Amino acid sequence: MNFLAMQTLFQIALITHIVGITLMAGTTLVEYLLTKRFWKLYAIDRSRAITTNEDGFNFHLLVNIGVILLILSGVTMLVIFQGVFAKQIWFQIKIGLIIIIAINGAVVGRRQDVKLKRLMSLEKLNFHQSDPLGQENRKEDFIRVKHRLNLFYISQLLMFLTIFTLSVFKFN
Repeated sequence: MNFLAMQTLFQIALITHIVGITLMAGTTLVEYLLTKRFWKLYAIDRSRAITTNEDGFNFHLLVNIGVILLILSGVTMLVIFQGVFAKQIWFQIKIGLIIIIAINGAVVGRRQDVKLKRLMSLEKLNFHQSDPLGQENRKEDFIRVKHRLNLFYISQLLMFLTIFTLSVFKFN
């Protein structure tokens, strides 16, 4: 391949890379803000909060698209530069953080999402039945899920911020 073709391929890969990481980070931020909105609404009107949350969009799809774009474009750039970045500390930290973000999202984030959806289903059932003891236990479960989701989103966003910072400054 000639120089101009390589440069064009690199620029396309870089744009795709930026779009991929932005999709991942942006979607995480939107999910966090929607989750905070859910908890505020839940404190005021549980029924409305649960109904509103059920109407939500599947953001996992956007994150997965971002991951695919990030990996494909990253591998493309590594091939173009013959792995030069792979030896640099900033790049190794960035890759490590991306792996942690993926594992944290798949294990912690999804698990908490499933627990929240299960609790909301039980809560929805409770609107039609009277179960004070079950309601009190669910309240504690909701609080635990809320704290875990907050910690999850804040840690994810901090890792994304670190990745953006590493990508800009590229220290070695």
